[in-house]
Amino acid sequence: MKKVLFLLASLLLGSDLAFSEVKLAFVPQQTLCGQAAKNLEDVSASVIKETGVPAVSKPAPVSPVTPPGANIANYVTDEEFSFESQAKPAMDARIAVLKAAGITTLGGRVVETPGRDYTFVIDYLPTVKNGAAMPPAVIIETYKNGASYWLDADAQAAISATAANLRNAQIPVLGSYMYDAGNDSAFAVDYAVKNLLRPTPEYNVVFNNYQGGKFTFESEAKKNIDAYAAVFKAAGVPVIRGKAVERPDGDWAVQLEYAVKNNRYGARPQFSIARYDAQEIFTFDKEALKASKERLPVFSKAGVPPVSNIVRPEGRDYSFSIDYIVGNIYQQGGVIPSVAIETYQAPETFTFDTEAKKAMAEKAAAFNAADMAVVGSRVTGSLGSFSYALDYVVKAGNVPAPHNFQ
Repeated sequence: MKKVLFLLASLLLGSDLAFSEVKLAFVPQQTLCGQAAKNLEDVSASVIKETGVPAVSKPAPVSPVTPPGANIANYVTDEEFSFESQAKPAMDARIAVLKAAGITTLGGRVVETPGRDYTFVIDYLPTVKNGAAMPPAVIIETYKNGASYWLDADAQAAISATAANLRNAQIPVLGSYMYDAGNDSAFAVDYAVKNLLRPTPEYNVVFNNYQGGKFTFESEAKKNIDAYAAVFKAAGVPVIRGKAVERPDGDWAVQLEYAVKNNRYGARPQFSIARYDAQEIFTFDKEALKASKERLPVFSKAGVPPVSNIVRPEGRDYSFSIDYIVGNIYQQGGVIPSVAIETYQAPETFTFDTEAKKAMAEKAAAFNAADMAVVGSRVTGSLGSFSYALDYVVKAGNVPAPHNFQ
């Protein structure tokens, strides 16, 4: 019995010592008034917070895996044929047109319509990798100068002059028309401009429709389809199909389906049309009109292609405006025009207007010699305090070169 009690006491004594050693092994060494802390309750919370804990590294994000593939779209048409034998040759011809426009086709099929006629569907690639065959990047815009003309003959003359100015700037004109502006007439001119798309890995094939002309009968519109298509072809815009469509007013027009390329960043036209408002004042509108026509070659000589001249009222008097072409320079922060017209106001004054005119002519010659072409000038003030101002051209880049839609 004594042996059992002695053995039990020895085990308890050994366990207490072992536990004390384990407990002390985990006590952080903190100095309290110059003495090391011996118990956990002697350690302050600040020391525990400062105890370094190894950071747990997060696994790197896994990039999504995109399997190779291609989008396939369907080209459909509203054309219908009485017999399958008619639809098949029409489909083959349309496939050839699509391929000629730079569109990758994947074959087609003839299908029966609910009315038991026949039409066709063509498979094509709507999204194409950069470098592959694609339609051109083109935007079709419409120019309206906002002026109204009492006589239709004056509106027609303005159409002809505007179209000629655009062509002189080597901008393709696709069509023009007059429309009602109250009791007067106004006009519009359709033209093509290159789309300076931002480079991207992929581009989209886009089908658009253009409508032009006004014809009394459907047969007249059909006869003019080829003429309109030829204009588009000469401009470098591929036409897929043409047809006659009825206008809201009951007349008929030509509608052309054409193809272009685009991307997710949208349209970036090569150029825009800006307006210069002259400050000269004229008593009669005929005087303002004459001055505006004389100003057109001044713009051309300055390397700024004019588009149209407009007479505008100024109170009971008149002045004029000139619309002109500027190239769009696209940069990281946005777009800036290649050309701007700024005003120089002379700081000095003159007793007589003749003195101001002489100084103005000398200053204009200096500006022109410095390639800052003067497109407008005027003497201001009254007797004893005359001055002058010059409107001149400054360039940040070149005005659009001949169009090239490829």
